[in-house]
Amino acid sequence: MKRFILLPILIILTLTNCSVDEITPGFVSPNQPIVDEYGRTLILHGWNTSSSAKGHPERQPWIVESDVEREAVEFGNNFVRYLIFWDGVEPERGVYDEAYLDEVEERVNWYTSRGMYVMLDMHQDLYSIVFGGDGAPEWALETDGNPIDSEIGGPWWLANLNPAVIACWTNFWSYSEHTYLQDHYIAMWQKVVERFKDNPYVLGYDLMNEPWGGDLVKAFVSGDFERKQLTAFYERLIPAIRAIDNDAYIFFEPAPAPVTFGAPSSLKPIADTRVGESKIVYAPHCYPTDVHEGLGYTESSKIQLKNWERRRQNEVIKHGGIPLMCGEFGGSHNQEGMHEFMVDVLNIFDRNTWSWTWWSSDLGGWGPLDANREETIIIPYLVRPYPRATSGNLQTFSFDQDTKAFEMFFTSLSTGQPTEIFLPTRHYENGYDIKVTGTDQWSHTYDAATQKLKLNVEENGVQIKVSITAR
Repeated sequence: MKRFILLPILIILTLTNCSVDEITPGFVSPNQPIVDEYGRTLILHGWNTSSSAKGHPERQPWIVESDVEREAVEFGNNFVRYLIFWDGVEPERGVYDEAYLDEVEERVNWYTSRGMYVMLDMHQDLYSIVFGGDGAPEWALETDGNPIDSEIGGPWWLANLNPAVIACWTNFWSYSEHTYLQDHYIAMWQKVVERFKDNPYVLGYDLMNEPWGGDLVKAFVSGDFERKQLTAFYERLIPAIRAIDNDAYIFFEPAPAPVTFGAPSSLKPIADTRVGESKIVYAPHCYPTDVHEGLGYTESSKIQLKNWERRRQNEVIKHGGIPLMCGEFGGSHNQEGMHEFMVDVLNIFDRNTWSWTWWSSDLGGWGPLDANREETIIIPYLVRPYPRATSGNLQTFSFDQDTKAFEMFFTSLSTGQPTEIFLPTRHYENGYDIKVTGTDQWSHTYDAATQKLKLNVEENGVQIKVSITAR
């Protein structure tokens, strides 16, 4: 029976490992930017905070405030994908835990008081902590009488094949039959939005982490889960959030698999119902299969990553040229080919002007820091130059991990604010040289304490190239 259930998964994996889509040479992403209050284009870099919160009795991450300070200053992060949980917000049906939200707000303020942007991610894995994951409260389990503790074996994600987990998901998405589940989820989100909508640095809301279809045929074969059920869910949830907050960005995800390893999504174009221009963001995850399982950056993973880029480019266009934020990517540090993987995946994000958050900030494991808060080998990749805020239309940028050469291309725009580039001293120990072409009316300053380069261009509407090299 298990072999039959796994067949659709194996077929999809085989197909995505055997062919590669061509990447359009010189492709420039058509996505509209995420912008700050001045209209500058934002590129967001940061970490998920954090996996440790999933099993914490109070659903809170491991961090203390000094860790946030280090992220902001030493590592140059301007963003965090902050995990919150349905069972933390609404542990009893219709009863909201204000103490939980108080604790979340305290930690969110650690970030926002330092000028870091926060995306609140309503996280789930395996539907609920009852199944060894996280997410839904126990009162929201509709198992159809299937035992909760079925043993599946293998990697953790195979527990999605537990008949009780499948039933919970199938019932959650069956809105006409179990209306109360989605209605409570939507009302729970409104409670969260009401709490955080007045904090300008709470940038937005990730509607559901890795929404899983339950029904394997709909998820893997027909695409009906994304096309019909998930699309309909977003069409109910987005207007409800907009009724409370018209200004924040709304981040929506496709189904996790097979999208995470390079297959296309079947989601219909998702519309924003806000008054004014759309502020929704496509937020897929990126996990080539072998990298995710610690087997190395294999040839099949390289094919999957190339497919992932091309298919996400297509989906950005399909959804109307909206911004893209890769909400999760990562892997164990000691697997073969990790250097090449980090270079390849980060180059994809940079050239497409896509933002990202690493999975995750936890100490040890895949984390950037070990159990003693010492840097791991992953830090020099994640702590890299990037245009945090561009006063203009950013076309593309790049950083060469070996030569330390940084370039960016943008069309200048008068916002009254400088273009800010994070330029970490670890990559420029002996200083840097900067060259700006396209105008001679420019100046810049550099603050070693914050590692920020501020570039002022006096001309409006000119094509600018910035080149920075290490001395």
